[in-house]
Amino acid sequence: MTDTTTHTPPKASTPTSVITSRSLATGLVLAIILNIWVTYGTYILHTSRMSVAHLPISALALFLLVTFVYNPFARGISQRAAFTGRELALIFCILLISSLIPGKAFVSYFLTIISTPFYFAQPENQWAELFHPYLPGWLVASNQNNAMGWFYEGLPPGGTIPWSPWIIPVAWWMSFFAAIFVVGACVATIFRKQWVEYERLTFPLVQVPLELIAGDQSPGRWPKLVYDRLFQIGFGLALSVALWNIVSFANIVPQLPVGTFFETPLQLSPMFPSIPLRISPYMLCFGYFINVDILLSIWVFFMLGLLEIGALNYIGLNTASSGPGGSGGVNAQFFGGFLVYVGYSLWAARRHLAGVLKKAAGRDAGLDDSGELVSYRAAVVGLLLGSAFICAWLYQSGLSLPVMAVFLAFLFILYFGTTKVIAETGVVFLDLPVNAHQITVLSMGSGNVSASSLTSLGLASAYARNWRGLGMGSVVLADRLTDGFWPRKKGLLLVLAVTFLVSMITAVSYTIQSGYSTGAYNFGGGAFGGLNIDYYDQIVTWMKNPLSLGQNEPWFMAAGAVIFLVLLKLRHWLVWWPLAPVGFAICFASNIRDSILSVFLAWLVKFILLKIGTGAYRTGQRFFLGLLLGYTLGIVLSFFADALFYPGQGHMMHDW
Repeated sequence: MTDTTTHTPPKASTPTSVITSRSLATGLVLAIILNIWVTYGTYILHTSRMSVAHLPISALALFLLVTFVYNPFARGISQRAAFTGRELALIFCILLISSLIPGKAFVSYFLTIISTPFYFAQPENQWAELFHPYLPGWLVASNQNNAMGWFYEGLPPGGTIPWSPWIIPVAWWMSFFAAIFVVGACVATIFRKQWVEYERLTFPLVQVPLELIAGDQSPGRWPKLVYDRLFQIGFGLALSVALWNIVSFANIVPQLPVGTFFETPLQLSPMFPSIPLRISPYMLCFGYFINVDILLSIWVFFMLGLLEIGALNYIGLNTASSGPGGSGGVNAQFFGGFLVYVGYSLWAARRHLAGVLKKAAGRDAGLDDSGELVSYRAAVVGLLLGSAFICAWLYQSGLSLPVMAVFLAFLFILYFGTTKVIAETGVVFLDLPVNAHQITVLSMGSGNVSASSLTSLGLASAYARNWRGLGMGSVVLADRLTDGFWPRKKGLLLVLAVTFLVSMITAVSYTIQSGYSTGAYNFGGGAFGGLNIDYYDQIVTWMKNPLSLGQNEPWFMAAGAVIFLVLLKLRHWLVWWPLAPVGFAICFASNIRDSILSVFLAWLVKFILLKIGTGAYRTGQRFFLGLLLGYTLGIVLSFFADALFYPGQGHMMHDW
């Protein structure tokens, strides 16, 4: 059973410009606020991590500030003072791109790589003798005059921030990240028509902001959702639970078992891994907008994977290893499915890609690119130039050409595959199935990779762990969101690129300043107090130990590839077949496992409502939107509670 109801943005006449000065200014100001807010909350307050999602709660909260606070107030003065639907769409796109950067999403990886290797080098860890000779000086910050020591420990009284050791490495890394962003945006442009018009992917994550924009643009001062009883019930329920748990900070009342506060491991048998039972309101609410077959597939394949692990353990086949996903055969099997998912996606788009190349070459291929972010010719040129810069940058960092080819292939597969999964499924919490630099070393064998290349791959922790693909997925969502508002998107990509750069500069500079003020050792999240050392210890492990894929992993990956192809054929041949192949490809991702109970509950509720009728499902949307917005407000209030009463000892009510 499938549901096909989606909210389509209203058709609009072609405007003379995509962008208005007030919406651009508002969006960029909010982008700066978002980066400072999330950085302060994560590192200084140790409160909820508000950047960990493909549509983060930080972006949603600030967008709600515009739609539910500013616009009603502005309409009380003049209808013209309120933002239009087009302007709201632009503001949301800016917020979505800006949320790529602060905290765990990006900065926690990036700045730890820059600041760690010299300050933390000790005779015991052998960093100096093993990989210091191969570290590019233009990519890491020197500890000369204790510059990094003060960053981690805090400046002495009267000290001034030594910015000079940071400037060169930050500038070179930012140029690299900008190139990845441009390449991702070009890929998004090339594939938009294939995914939207030919494959008709539903982009469930876009449905939430579209519903909010549609509600805001209805007649009346307030968004129409405010007057809906089901919305009010959902909003009140979620906010009440959040307020109760905020009060529990003071140990006045017990915590309610909702969110990251409460997790119960369910152990079916000693042979089976435990199932984490945790209710994630954020995952539950967005899960309601996911296709019911995809929800079913995720939890069914997850349970089958657990049964498979138990069966393998029972017969004595140990599946633990250093392979894809870190737990061996079964994870390797699902990664094999992910690889085929990406390969089939490219194969299915072959005719469209051929048409894009013809269009870019100046031969009329019958493709209209007037509604794209840029022309197909500009997209292809941008893709080629950006890729050339990335290759040159990596080569100068010490990565050999053969290793680079394997690494970039894996990086593209993971970024592209995750982007399409998000477009197709709308799963709000989704990490990469593996990290590109790690699977590169395991595939080639660490003993077959030079020390210089291993060091360069170790530095790749700054971006190869980034589950949001450094913007590819967010650009795809922003592009889809604006489809119905602007048939011509001239200038939109430039705005998104400027937002990316402004957000990087804001978050990086504020994080560095915060480190010298309070000491990065004291930052929340663990990135600057342990994980950073692990990233570099991994290089030592690669150099001192011959690591490669386990003996059974390639066979499991091959089996996963075959299973995915069989599922694909069953989906095409049998119209009643309920299991979507994409569920097989992502069901064992770490944060899917942590949210599996929420996925199951979303499927159960949606399945029942669809059995009643499509009208019941549409009615239920208002309740879940209320639940989502009430939960979002509750997390924002928990931030202020931590800021006022528990600075530095915050409470993580929201995480993935």
